[in-house]
Amino acid sequence: MARIRRPRYLCFFCEDFPFLDIDQLLRGQLEQIAARQLAAFSILCGETVELSPEDLELVLATPSSEWVESSDEVRARALARQGVLLIDEDDEELAELRRRDERLTELNWNLESAVYHFVARWRGVDLRENGADLEPPSSQAVRDFVDAFGAPPPAFYAVEGDRVELPTVTRDGQLYDVLLRRRTARSFDLARDLPLEELAGVLRYVFGYHGFARLLGEITTLKRTSPSAGGFHPVEAYPLLLRVEGVEPGLYHYNGRDHALERIAALDPGDARELAAELVCGQTYFADAHVLVALAARFDRAFWKYRNHPKALAALLMDAAHLSQTLYLVCTEMELGAFVTAAVNNADIDERFGLDGFQEGVLAVCGFGKPAAHPSAFDPTFEPLP
Repeated sequence: MARIRRPRYLCFFCEDFPFLDIDQLLRGQLEQIAARQLAAFSILCGETVELSPEDLELVLATPSSEWVESSDEVRARALARQGVLLIDEDDEELAELRRRDERLTELNWNLESAVYHFVARWRGVDLRENGADLEPPSSQAVRDFVDAFGAPPPAFYAVEGDRVELPTVTRDGQLYDVLLRRRTARSFDLARDLPLEELAGVLRYVFGYHGFARLLGEITTLKRTSPSAGGFHPVEAYPLLLRVEGVEPGLYHYNGRDHALERIAALDPGDARELAAELVCGQTYFADAHVLVALAARFDRAFWKYRNHPKALAALLMDAAHLSQTLYLVCTEMELGAFVTAAVNNADIDERFGLDGFQEGVLAVCGFGKPAAHPSAFDPTFEPLP
């Protein structure tokens, strides 16, 4: 008899689906009723699974802390393949799901954070429709959206209370010039390669390490040009190089200690550009960049300190955001275009770079390159604020 156990990381919910009451409709009455569907989100499979009342009863009756014998092996095995139960069998797929459950526990994932992270982890999403590139919204499309959903909340916000008028301060210097010139690039020069020196400069000053401090033995905090929770800097840079002088297109890892690129896979130039578009969900204007960088969190390093902590994932997301802003500033100073996007196929990127998604997984993608002579149609023209 098979032994089963409930995964430690499982989220149940119930949804109402409105539909017409057919009996009432046949009597000439239009009445809407709701059907309730039980479901579970399986972190182990990254999928939502519909449950019958009998399924739910079996899952809830099964402990997560010990293996027990199953009284309904057929149902238990079906639920195990969906990641809602674990079953002690030699099958490779079922063994992999057991391993994932064990890794989540070992890595000190917080349950609520794990649900959010894996629910939001995309695979195979393409924002292009019917194979066409994305187009900026037309005036009519904006009007239709406003007609459907109303005007947005006002751009500026104020609260009631006494006001303290502040002096107008103007700062001069390179830093303030860079801050004011910082913007998102969506148009890159396809005719020029990025010089290797410029790639090296961006990687070193954004993702490189510039110092360390020992806490105890080999336990160290690190110094980058961006802040990080606890000084642990658990976000790694995985570049996809498209057009860089003297370097093959391909997938790489940036070693920030040794300031070196470690090749994971070489790519044909045409395949590299198409892969870039797939990884950023069909945002072809970003796929035209010379370099894309997947920001991947080392969850094991972050959660070593912030163990099963409800704020640990938020701190990781902030780390990635800090790095992306530093990338913008460094690229602006070097007269390069830069971008960052969270609309990425995390699961696909993880697989291409050889990451398991549990111990190390992608949070966002940023990129940079030589800007095109003309801006993208998506780029807004900003007027000075009076």
